[in-house]
Amino acid sequence: MNISIRLPNRRLPEDDDAQKLSLLWVLPLLVLVTAVALVYAYTTIRAQNLSYEVSRGLETQRELLETGRRLRVELNNLRSPGRLEQEASRRGLLPPKPEQTRGLK
Repeated sequence: MNISIRLPNRRLPEDDDAQKLSLLWVLPLLVLVTAVALVYAYTTIRAQNLSYEVSRGLETQRELLETGRRLRVELNNLRSPGRLEQEASRRGLLPPKPEQTRGLK
């Protein structure tokens, strides 16, 4: 008669050490990969935001240059002798009499 005893499977102590050693390498590697991914995402988003800011700055610059050009044209129109004479006559001003002027030496 044959009697057999079944023993539950047990892990050998070497396997536990090997698994712990494997986890010691995998965990830092996962942390490193995650850190690299986060840095890459941050730099990409930062570069995109800076690109938008540059675009807005260039648009503002174009608008200001156009405004400056329009103001220079308006200033030249306001300073024109013909317009000044027309505005003076509209307000009732007369050209100065000869005795009201002085000559420069």
